[in-house]
Amino acid sequence: MLNNPRSYEEACRTFRWRIPDRYNLAFDVCDRQTMGGADGHRTALIVEEADGSVERYTFHVLRLLSNRLANVLTGLGVTPGDRVAVMLPAGAAAAVALLAIPRMGAALVPVPVEMGAEPLAWRLADSGARVAVVAPAALPALDEARHRLAHLDAVLVAGDPGSGGIELWSALEAASDSFAPLVTPSGHPAFLFYPGDGVGKPPGAILPHRAMAGGLPAVELALGCFPQFGDVMWTSADWMTGEALFRAVLPAWHHGVPVVARPGTIDPGQALELMSRHGVRAAYLPSRHLAWLTEAAAGRPHATPRALASGPEPLDAALHEQVLKVFGIHANEAWGVLESGAVAANLAGMMDLRPPSPGRSAPGLTVEAVDERGRILPAGERGILAVSPNAPGSFLGYWGDGASGPARRAQGWLLTGRAGRRDLDNYLWPEPPAVETGVVVVGGVRVRPDEIEAALATHPAVAAAGVVALPSGELRAFVETRTAAGPELARDLRQWLTVRRGAPEVPRRIEFIDDLPVAVDGSVLRDRLLTRPLRLDAPLAEDRMGRQRK
Repeated sequence: MLNNPRSYEEACRTFRWRIPDRYNLAFDVCDRQTMGGADGHRTALIVEEADGSVERYTFHVLRLLSNRLANVLTGLGVTPGDRVAVMLPAGAAAAVALLAIPRMGAALVPVPVEMGAEPLAWRLADSGARVAVVAPAALPALDEARHRLAHLDAVLVAGDPGSGGIELWSALEAASDSFAPLVTPSGHPAFLFYPGDGVGKPPGAILPHRAMAGGLPAVELALGCFPQFGDVMWTSADWMTGEALFRAVLPAWHHGVPVVARPGTIDPGQALELMSRHGVRAAYLPSRHLAWLTEAAAGRPHATPRALASGPEPLDAALHEQVLKVFGIHANEAWGVLESGAVAANLAGMMDLRPPSPGRSAPGLTVEAVDERGRILPAGERGILAVSPNAPGSFLGYWGDGASGPARRAQGWLLTGRAGRRDLDNYLWPEPPAVETGVVVVGGVRVRPDEIEAALATHPAVAAAGVVALPSGELRAFVETRTAAGPELARDLRQWLTVRRGAPEVPRRIEFIDDLPVAVDGSVLRDRLLTRPLRLDAPLAEDRMGRQRK
């Protein structure tokens, strides 16, 4: 959408929205690349498996495969407007699902593969998902949650289906590869996103087909006027998040740029090697991933990408300087919340970088600090950052009647729920998101210790449990047992939590104690647990560094 402008002012002055009223996302990012003179045999997806094998998929092949999946889902009773849950790592199966579900007018509900049964059950039950397309690794949690999912009619598994599942690739092989994309309005629901962590019972945000296009100006700026000749895209973000889909994967396909994918968790060293092997020239990395990758690159030879983009949390000056020193290029930023999409960005060379500001409003959009009534505040005054009315990337609302969430509209402005200000030069200064009472951040992921305690308490061997977050940022659990305790029970408890809550919520250390300190009302006295000396013989989980860096 940007035509290589020479300045930010020129980009804003010449920009025009060109999103048609009738717009289907799958047709735009895939089918359009195979017709009208386009070469559909260009590479769309490069998948490197853990064993080093590489498969390449053209836009033409992805179109045929997604047509087959659309026919399979239709045969399972999925109709336009129905919800289909997807729990898949980056790769071919995820790409096919991302294209097939919007193609048929259904809504895709992305769920991280490592999510446990309790938060998974809430998302699938609340959305009323008819079918789930999952990786084998997601089956234990799904099986645990299945009895609470009355609407779930079928499960397609990209691998061994276990009992009661349907093997995805066999089903695709038997289906027709002819399917006409539904001609949807651009505002037709395409995605139903829930937060990527397992905290509470949050509402799902409904995003339309046009959401990706609405965020393109900010994404293209942050990726150095993306695309440029020879670009290859990669993102370290989980493909089941809005960050990966709307800031990397779908924008790349919209422009006919190939995307590199590697299923599973990889460490920063492996990521650098992956980028070198496949000639990655444009990459989007969440803020914490960028810090890890830069640290790893400082001590080893590495390829230099053309453009590095990050977000949504602003980068500080120290990280900016480190990235420039290590990679020889600046890290640009794209800022926005899930409900608004990417609405602001910076681009070194086109505008000054003023960390921790993530930049200015993207072309075609206006972001202001407003009060709760939607009145624009003077420059420099603190308020709620809000996006101009009718921004095409904005969400449609929250799923379910009466659902509540962080964003609201006032006088037509979409309130992002983030406090901040705009200065006289139109740079935005968002404040860090507030952390709710009872929530702690571990490895960049929000968790609630009381939810982990409740899950531990359901284990037959556990009489009571307390969970605290150490100053180092790790979780530590204290367990009062009904049976003999030891390393075997600790391993069992970690597996118990992995299935029910998800891997990010498994405490690094589990210590067995005789009496858990509790208040008169029965609540755990966590302050006393925090002051207990660390037992050197307390069972220690396997190193979770790689799991945290997902």
